[in-house]
Amino acid sequence: MLDWLFKKSPKPPAAPERLAGSALRQVAADASRCVQCGICGFSCPVGIEVREYARRGQNVTDPRCIACSACIDNCPRGTLRWGPAILVRDDGMLVVDPDGLE
Repeated sequence: MLDWLFKKSPKPPAAPERLAGSALRQVAADASRCVQCGICGFSCPVGIEVREYARRGQNVTDPRCIACSACIDNCPRGTLRWGPAILVRDDGMLVVDPDGLE
């Protein structure tokens, strides 16, 4: 599992779904498709309450997210997908990658 740590490679392999071009990606939700089943949160290996983000139609911005796509893969309704990252600057302003918008 941590074989990459002991090899000469300077960094771990990147998840291809999280990187599109050079844009950072986050788990995004379509609130109109969410039925609050909770499978997404149950599938999360780090215990993020993904259902709460999905209910509100928000990106998963929890810093514990490891971009493993377990929540996306296990959502029975297709509520979750990879979307452009929404970042919050120190001054509270939101920053969105306009090239990543669909």
